Amino acid sequence: MSEVRVMKEGKKSKKQIESTLEEKNSSGYDTDSLENILSIEQLKKRVTDQFGEDARLILDSIDEVEGIILRREAREKGEFDDSKAIIHLSGLSKKYQSTGMSPVDALKEVDLSIVEGEMVAVIGPSGSGKSTLLQMMGALDIPTSGAVRINFQELSKMNSKQLTVFRSQTVGFVFQKFNLIPNLTALENVSIAMESTKMNRQERRARAAELLKEVGLNERMSHLPGQLSGGEQQRVSIARALANHPKIIYADEPTGSLDSRASKRIISLFDRIRRNFNTTIIIVTHNHSIAKHCDRTVKIKDGRIR
Repeated sequence: MSEVRVMKEGKKSKKQIESTLEEKNSSGYDTDSLENILSIEQLKKRVTDQFGEDARLILDSIDEVEGIILRREAREKGEFDDSKAIIHLSGLSKKYQSTGMSPVDALKEVDLSIVEGEMVAVIGPSGSGKSTLLQMMGALDIPTSGAVRINFQELSKMNSKQLTVFRSQTVGFVFQKFNLIPNLTALENVSIAMESTKMNRQERRARAAELLKEVGLNERMSHLPGQLSGGEQQRVSIARALANHPKIIYADEPTGSLDSRASKRIISLFDRIRRNFNTTIIIVTHNHSIAKHCDRTVKIKDGRIR
């Protein structure tokens, strides 16, 4: 995917900047946008001259605005269209509005591409937009604007029935609170995820047993959730997420209710699943130590990818 680089010309003379603009203009770059970049550099200089060492926060905000302008231009030119990405978001925004309350911008013009088999951590503070981003990628909510392409399918072109099939066959979900049915055994909790398939009961149970063995619970299949530790319950939920051979697994704070030892086992399990099945795994977390085990980290704050 073509990357949009924020131009930082702060240390160059005006003559050098103008020379750079002329070169880019001759290669087809939009002249109006280049003039905006030059005016932004003038603004930065004025801020620096006026505030000196205290200008850093203001300059950071200017850099962010500059980056937004450049990404919008790149999006319009199709430079964010990565045809090889199993997850591709372009200009994704989500606004929540309730009667009598001010609108909340949960996501703001998010551009993101993730390739097949990648394990990515989405990290940010509470209220940053992490869970909303996961809901958009999992077809659990509809964006206010922008495009969502998952497993090379545009979600906006699907009807409700197609989205239901997509959620059951293409993606799997793992949540912080496990969401296991308390009066069903580990085997039954995994097997029930395959109820909508054409597999018969025997085939479903065989598949569930295979998955529980994969996550190291072959000796705990007949146990109820209340008889399992937190880490074991989470492994059952991971087995359940794998039931229908998903291309992608979305994990929302999967270690949030676990101690450090159990957390490491869960992350190691995700890594093994990714390597064994080439599954793409997206882990939403606020835990930086978890993010270190992923291929890369996507940082989100105030609804924007940083």
